[in-house]
Amino acid sequence: CPLAEVKMMLEEIGHDVSYAYEDLVFAEHTAFIFQFDDKHPSNLKLFFNYEAQPDESKKIEQQLTIAAKKRKFNIINSGSFKLKQKEDSEEIDLLFFPTKK
Repeated sequence: CPLAEVKMMLEEIGHDVSYAYEDLVFAEHTAFIFQFDDKHPSNLKLFFNYEAQPDESKKIEQQLTIAAKKRKFNIINSGSFKLKQKEDSEEIDLLFFPTKK
C-alpha cells in the first residue's frame, strides 16, 4: 500500500503522517504534504507550506528524496500550499501554488 510506504518513509526522517485524505498525505505540523500521482504511481508530488523556511524545506526535500529512492518513489517538488479557514465554518480550503516552470 503506497500510504504505508509513505508513512515508513516519513518515520525514517523523523516525521509522522498527521492526516490522509483521498490522494493527499499531510505530514505532522502541516509543514508539507504529498499528493499521489495517478498517471505515475512511483511519483510523489511534494508541496511545502508557504510559510516554511526555504533552508528547512531544502533539507527535508533532500532527506525525503533519499528515503523515497529506497522505496522506489520519486519526490517531485511541485510548489507550495496554504490552508485557509472558511469564514463562519470549521472547514478549511487548501490552496495550491504550483512551481512555475
